[in-house]
Amino acid sequence: MQGLITQWTGRGEAIVLAWVAGGLFLGEGFYLPTNPVALPFDSVSHPAAGAISAVAGLALFFLSAFYRSFGQYRSYMGTLVILIATGDLWFGGGFWVGTILGTIAGVLIIVLPPYPRFQRLTVPSTEP
Repeated sequence: MQGLITQWTGRGEAIVLAWVAGGLFLGEGFYLPTNPVALPFDSVSHPAAGAISAVAGLALFFLSAFYRSFGQYRSYMGTLVILIATGDLWFGGGFWVGTILGTIAGVLIIVLPPYPRFQRLTVPSTEP
């Protein structure tokens, strides 16, 4: 007897992809202010693009950690991961690999069903 489902745990595949994308964004955030490279979209300056990329990387880390604990909110968290990953492409440095991995992670968060967590049922003892 398995018991009652109390919570949902997020899938590891999507969490790992979100961590990799967040690490790439974080690395890009530290790389851009010190090395002036040509940005694909000239919407912001290099220091601002680096700061936005670093914040996007940290946001992906936190969202994937929250998704691990709260898998029942996967549609909200997956949508936020997709928006952050594509937003970093436009406002950040335009790092394509991180954007692609972040978008795939967001889609996997939405599409893949989370794992259930069961609460163990205890039977009361009849002994005196």
